[in-house]
Amino acid sequence: MKLKVITNNIWRYYEWETRKDKLIAFLKEKNADLIFLQEAAYDERKKWKNQVHEINEALNYKDFAFGKLADMTKWHKEPINWVMHIGLGILSKYPLKYSEVVLLPIYPQFGDKKQLGFYHVVINTPEGDMDLINVHFSNNNESAKLHLKETLNWCKERNIKPIIAGDFNIKIVGHLLEESQEEYEISYAIKSYKSFYPTEFSHDKEPITLDYILAHKNKFRMTDVECIDTDISDHKPVMAIITII
Repeated sequence: MKLKVITNNIWRYYEWETRKDKLIAFLKEKNADLIFLQEAAYDERKKWKNQVHEINEALNYKDFAFGKLADMTKWHKEPINWVMHIGLGILSKYPLKYSEVVLLPIYPQFGDKKQLGFYHVVINTPEGDMDLINVHFSNNNESAKLHLKETLNWCKERNIKPIIAGDFNIKIVGHLLEESQEEYEISYAIKSYKSFYPTEFSHDKEPITLDYILAHKNKFRMTDVECIDTDISDHKPVMAIITII
């Protein structure tokens, strides 16, 4: 059984009115079995339950889920007086059986301010239940590497052999390879790419790689990795074909 998997940080509601139709058209064209979304937002002023709900209104995936990570207190650097938060989303062609948000530690010594973590989702496929981990780690190398270790340990303690995808915020690719290549197939190790190109709002000023797909070697094989050049977000979507073995 083969799965087409896409991961993309969709950049909240920044420039959403100019990006929404492009994002939806892109996802319709690619027709992935599983879509991992980071920086999906909830905004109480909008009619949808959250941004994942809004996207799926057009895509009509069998199941979708959204998990809250962090409250937003500012918008375009200005304080806000309405409820808004960011989270993680999954769109799946297979039924969702279970989901939970796992919040990871904040490391103020490295400059952390936001509460981030991962979203664990279990789906039911013709090959049985499958664990998915959608991640959004802190935006610095030190914290992101610790978050990766904590996530991998969390999976190992529960004997979970998942697909892990998302915005790892690991700028030193060697850190990711060092921690995970023994047990996981890694998108970047199959084909190198840059997934983030700076905007006027960005901390980083040069193209870097922040987004990855990992698949446990005991359960999956990964092929056909592609980081797609499109302007649907400030992050480029990463896509891979994953075969269950």
